[in-house]
Amino acid sequence: MSTTFRELLSMHTDAVERPGPLAAGHYIGILKGHEYGATRHKQTPYIRFFFTPTEETADVEPGANGDIDLTKRELRKDFYLTPQAIYRLSDFLDAVLGRETGRSFDERIPDTRGVRVVFKVTTRESQDGSEIYNDVGDVVKA
Repeated sequence: MSTTFRELLSMHTDAVERPGPLAAGHYIGILKGHEYGATRHKQTPYIRFFFTPTEETADVEPGANGDIDLTKRELRKDFYLTPQAIYRLSDFLDAVLGRETGRSFDERIPDTRGVRVVFKVTTRESQDGSEIYNDVGDVVKA
């Protein structure tokens, strides 16, 4: 049974626990979609891709994720949309969709939705050392 919106809002805010990070390593999953945004301070435009892991690969320490339901997790990877950084998005699209010629970013980006991928997950500490976060590294088509 799923939790309703009303049930979530009636919870005490001090009773909510932040989910722990995933263990570092490679995961197989689905590229769910993307959104556009801009950074908070400099307003640099970016595109953010969302990933849902479905299974661990052999380099993830067995049992390191405990009883985490991978399919309920969502990770993200951002690419800046600037002349100096656009090549990274191009490399990403080639790795996920295969190399293509004669198609624009606008034409290729929607094709990423639903693609099965392998992606590297790393961990890093927050600046004050109080939290551990996940980052998505290399991504390739599964």
